[in-house]
Amino acid sequence: MLTISRSKKKLVSAAIWAVGVFVCLLTVRGQFTASSGFELPLYLFCCAAGAVAVLFCCVELPEHLTKNFAFSTVIALVSAVPIFTMMEAIASNTLKELYTISILFNFLVIWLLVWLVLSVSRRFCFALRSVAVLCYILAVANDMVQEFRGQPISALDLYSLRTAASVADRYVYSFGSGFWTGTMLLLLVWAFSGFAKGRLRGVKTSCINLTVCLVCQAAFWGSFYKTSMLEKLGISDYLWNQKLAFQDNGVLLSLFYSTRYLMIDVPKGYSADRADQLLTDASDSYVQTVTDQRPNIIAVMNESFADLDLVGDLNASEDPLAYYHSLAGSENTITGDLLVSTFGGGTCNTEFEFLSGCSMAFFPAGSVVYQQYITSELPNLTTTLTDQGYTAFAVHPFYAYCWNRDEVYPLLGFDYFLDINNFEGARTMGGYMGNSVCDESDYEKLFELYEAKEPDERLFIFNVTMQNHGGYSQISGCDENVTLDGYSKQYTSAENYLSLVRESDKQLETLLEYFSQVDEPTIVVFFGDHQPNLSDEFYNELYGIPEEERTLSQIQNKYKTPFLIWANYDIGSEQLGTISANYLSTLVLEKAGLEMPEFNQFLSQLYKQVPAVNLNGYQTPDGIDHSFEEETDVTELLREYQTIQYNLMFGKADRVESGFTIAG
Repeated sequence: MLTISRSKKKLVSAAIWAVGVFVCLLTVRGQFTASSGFELPLYLFCCAAGAVAVLFCCVELPEHLTKNFAFSTVIALVSAVPIFTMMEAIASNTLKELYTISILFNFLVIWLLVWLVLSVSRRFCFALRSVAVLCYILAVANDMVQEFRGQPISALDLYSLRTAASVADRYVYSFGSGFWTGTMLLLLVWAFSGFAKGRLRGVKTSCINLTVCLVCQAAFWGSFYKTSMLEKLGISDYLWNQKLAFQDNGVLLSLFYSTRYLMIDVPKGYSADRADQLLTDASDSYVQTVTDQRPNIIAVMNESFADLDLVGDLNASEDPLAYYHSLAGSENTITGDLLVSTFGGGTCNTEFEFLSGCSMAFFPAGSVVYQQYITSELPNLTTTLTDQGYTAFAVHPFYAYCWNRDEVYPLLGFDYFLDINNFEGARTMGGYMGNSVCDESDYEKLFELYEAKEPDERLFIFNVTMQNHGGYSQISGCDENVTLDGYSKQYTSAENYLSLVRESDKQLETLLEYFSQVDEPTIVVFFGDHQPNLSDEFYNELYGIPEEERTLSQIQNKYKTPFLIWANYDIGSEQLGTISANYLSTLVLEKAGLEMPEFNQFLSQLYKQVPAVNLNGYQTPDGIDHSFEEETDVTELLREYQTIQYNLMFGKADRVESGFTIAG
């Protein structure tokens, strides 16, 4: 039935395709080299896919067959296989690891998308090619996000496009073997779709098809979003391990799964009165210790400042955090591990947890709170301090619009915001040819602010640094590199990162030394926002086991950063274990002897029962990590926390303002 086309135009087009595919595969053959050697089977598969695509371009089927609606339907059904395989190839997922039911669901989603486009365009070929290109774009976007951030993409990443664009030039996409395999499969689908020339004819037929399509779409997606259909079929979205979810469920299904978290669910039994009562009860059972000290508070959230020894035995040539580690047990210093809710990126979520006292545990997975949910004034640490006479500065040596900070910071009560425009002439260091303001110049700006204040003025400075921002493939500004020993290969990016952190550690000493010399009481709270996005291969060696074999506790180690609270006067000395970012501002207020809203009083008491909580789960005082699916003695306390947080974030006119602010 297949015959060589008599169309010269088609044959010339096929010849151009053949040359293009041959040159492309010959040029990128080096991308098919993995740690185990040249990936010959995958390369041959790409060659075969490209060859078949070219063959489809230069042959024809009888017109009565290609224009047959039933035949085109069969092509549409079959095309789901290479489209699905294309997405998984780009994601470097092994098909044998995918659950059978998940594979069928991916096929079903592809068919539904094709049917929807067909109902609108009325042409099979257009519908197939449109869906194939859409799936290709989604797969490449997911691969880029995973490579740059270390976590798969989610529907909520659409809110972060502007910020992503601002730092995109700091990363280089690898265009590996998976990308080229997916590209060849896209070409194959594109050529194969040319045989589907069937179309919907007649207004009546088109209207009936569209109606049936919409009814079926509504039934499926209604069940998808509003029922536990997927869970009953054994399909789970592991919120604490999205990489594993994408490997088990496939890229397309996982992406649609993430759209289930676009909306905030009202907590069970929620009411503003209930939140008010919980806050009142917390206040009744808490005894505040307020002093007249009123120290300046300098909060530094240091970009990607992390202690990788928390993950495994780093075995570095030197301790990159030598000064920080020397502070443990020092007078007027509190140290510990900070559990955060983000890895490799999402800086603003850690700063939100610190400033607000809220936890990302009660937001949809992948949320970016600054860009989605803060649209009006929100009580937080800043307003608590400004209500007590502090002047509040936000300092970040990068673009003000990133993570929507230029709009959010005023709503959080900051009086001033210093961004990259206030750092003209600053020294640079870091991951993109030294394009980031170094910590040394960053801290000099803090010193300037302190020296410019009035004698009786009290400062709150919240500083988000930039020096250690990824990527780490090449850096400048460091004198000598920290090196790693005992690994199967050299991890240049990891060594570059550790060299940057060593410089941050040195500047931490400069920061504390400066404020140790000032006369006014001053507290410095210093912490990392998240661990760096380094290669999975490196983390697998550091852990000693692959990600899919790690327990929740081991996963949580990847979400910990160092923190300290230091003062130039007596606040005691303590080495804490793990505390999560949502409690840190409450701890600072307590050590500063400042008045606290009822919400912080609630958090102070919750901390004793649930010392750490993040988007993955929570830890009890016995040091055991739990997922949110587990019912424990503190489950009800977490529900109370969720109720209060919901009232703060979404209570609107019913927000219990008195519970989140202080009098006068």
